[in-house]
Amino acid sequence: MRFNLEQLRAFTLSVDQGSFSAAARQLGKAQSAVSTAISNLELDLGLTLFDRSRREPTLTEAGRTLLPQAQALLAQARLFEGHADAMSAGEEGRLSLAVEESLIGEALETLLVALEAEFPQLELELLTPARSDIINLIRQGRVDIGLMISTEAPPQDFRIRPLREMIMVAVASPTHPLAAFESLSFEQLMEHRQLVLTSREGDVLVTEQLSRKIWKIESQYGLLELVKRSLGWAWAPQHMVAPMIAEGSLQQLRLGNDVVRYHRLVDLMISANYQEGKAGQWLCQRLPELTFLQ
Repeated sequence: MRFNLEQLRAFTLSVDQGSFSAAARQLGKAQSAVSTAISNLELDLGLTLFDRSRREPTLTEAGRTLLPQAQALLAQARLFEGHADAMSAGEEGRLSLAVEESLIGEALETLLVALEAEFPQLELELLTPARSDIINLIRQGRVDIGLMISTEAPPQDFRIRPLREMIMVAVASPTHPLAAFESLSFEQLMEHRQLVLTSREGDVLVTEQLSRKIWKIESQYGLLELVKRSLGWAWAPQHMVAPMIAEGSLQQLRLGNDVVRYHRLVDLMISANYQEGKAGQWLCQRLPELTFLQ
C-alpha cells in the first residue's frame, strides 16, 4: 500500500478543520508533522491534493474526488479496530438470536436498544421463526440463543432456562359473532373457527387448540390480521393485542367461569455448542426481565 492511515487522518482532518495548523492542534502534533504527512501522501499517490497558492490550502479536483474514499477507509479502519478490541475483551463478534414472534414487542425492542448501546460492535442476527422451528435452528447450529413458549417435550441436548409466564387472552374481531356474548363457554368457542400458530412442519400446541375447525398460520402478526377480518377467533399474547383492543380493531372475548386468560411458560434455550461471550451473557441475564413476563 502506498499510503497509511496516519496520512489519511491528516488529510481528512485538515479538510474538516480548515487548515493544517488546526488539524495539528486536533491531533496534538506539530504543524510540520501534518504538512509532512500530507506531502508524503501526495508523493505516494502522485497527485496534488491541496492548492497551496492561497493563505489557507484548498482542495484540488483530485483532493475533492479522493476525500470521500479516504473518509470511508478511515471509517472502515475504526470499525476493524473496534471489533478487534471487543473480541480481545471477551465479546463475541456476532450473535444469532431467535425469538418467537409472539414475544416480539416494545419490551424486547427496548432491550435490544440497550444491547446495542452496551456492545456497539456486535453483529446481531434476529430471527422470528415459529416454536419448533427455533429448536431445529438451534440444533442445526444456525442459532445461538432462542426465546420461545415452552414445549410439551423440551429437547434434552440444549441448555434450557425456564423463565416466567406470558398471559394469553382470547380475541376476535368486534364484528365476529362471538363478540356479542357477555359470557362464553368453551363449548361455544369450539363451534367457531380458531386460528392457531403453526411451525413449518405443521406443529400446533395441543393445549392451544380448542375448536373443531382450525386454520393454521405461521406468523403471529399474520394470524392477528386475519382475526381482525373476522375469519376466526384466537388465543394471543396480551401484551401484543392490548393496543389493538384499545383502538377497537380487536375485542377480548369474555369467557365464563372467570376464565378470561391463561398463562404460558416461556423458555430461554441456548445451544450446547455456544460459548457465551460478554454480549451473550448480558442478553441471557436480561431476557428474563422482559416486562410482559409475570
